[in-house]
Amino acid sequence: MLVAEKEYGHYEYGQYHVEERQKKNRLNNRNRRIKAKKRNKAANRLAIISLAMVCLFLALFILYRYANITKIRTEITELEKQRIQLEKDKEFLLAELEGIKSSSRIEENAMIILGMDYPTEEQVVYVNLEEDLAEEQELKEELSLFGQFKNIVNLVLNLF
Repeated sequence: MLVAEKEYGHYEYGQYHVEERQKKNRLNNRNRRIKAKKRNKAANRLAIISLAMVCLFLALFILYRYANITKIRTEITELEKQRIQLEKDKEFLLAELEGIKSSSRIEENAMIILGMDYPTEEQVVYVNLEEDLAEEQELKEELSLFGQFKNIVNLVLNLF
């Protein structure tokens, strides 16, 4: 029966539908492929744009860090200059202090500014240490008597 149908052209209407369906399927497959390609292109574009943005942010971050490094280096350079200047000032002040502390300068200032001079023989007074020691002993004895009296008075006062 199938052979007869093919030979005589029976069911041409059915065969036409099959061919139509095959064309539609081919068109649908083709449309699907085109849509898939479009989706792939959009996904690729999105991936490329995302990658470019990541690279841009990375480059900006690196640039920002280099700017910070440069700023810190200039601060370090300024601080080094200040340190060197302070060391020079310190050396200058130490040299000036040594000049002020020198015996010859003190002697010169005493003679010129204050009008001082070395003492003469009449101005020199000699002190006898033995007499001073005896006076100290007497003073200690008096203090010890006074200290004992003070202790007695304190004891009496503590009773009341």
